[in-house]
Amino acid sequence: MKVKFKKIKSDKIKDSFLTALKEYEDLHDYSITLYQKRVKSSTMQAQPIISLKNIFSGVKRYRIKLGVFVSSSENLKMEDVPEEVMTGWFAHELGHLVDYLSYSNLGMIKYGLKYIFSNSFKIKTEHEADYIAIKRGFREEIIATKEWVLNHELVSQAYKDKLNKYYLSIEQVVLCNLNEPPFVPIIEK
Repeated sequence: MKVKFKKIKSDKIKDSFLTALKEYEDLHDYSITLYQKRVKSSTMQAQPIISLKNIFSGVKRYRIKLGVFVSSSENLKMEDVPEEVMTGWFAHELGHLVDYLSYSNLGMIKYGLKYIFSNSFKIKTEHEADYIAIKRGFREEIIATKEWVLNHELVSQAYKDKLNKYYLSIEQVVLCNLNEPPFVPIIEK
């Protein structure tokens, strides 16, 4: 595994990340940087690193930005999040990286634009990241993460609404049959 930690002081964060990454063997050959900084409008963001160097070489590198605080809360530090919840969060973000593997750098630019401008595409990608994590054995951790976010009094209602709008519900995770194609939500226009 080619993992770099930047500005990560908590061993719990490092251990949770490595626990999740261990189940993503198809990512082990790629450089992944986990770094902690303030993140706007989210708690974590999984992104490809696109630079002139790798546009021509085709070498793929990734980063996951980890907020210092859980989104929308200045009182809830990520290092204080329960380990099972943090592992579920990382499993979801690593699911995004697996989803990115089939895209070229140009394809990732198109993907990013669709993610920003299309709610239905955003829902599809967030659901896919959960499905990938569930297939890797993180069903219970994904459920724990959703329950923790939705029930924590320091997490804003706006962040809870975002979770409910774009991500699989707890019920969908529970009912997810790994032998069937992914559930495709009906998007109201």
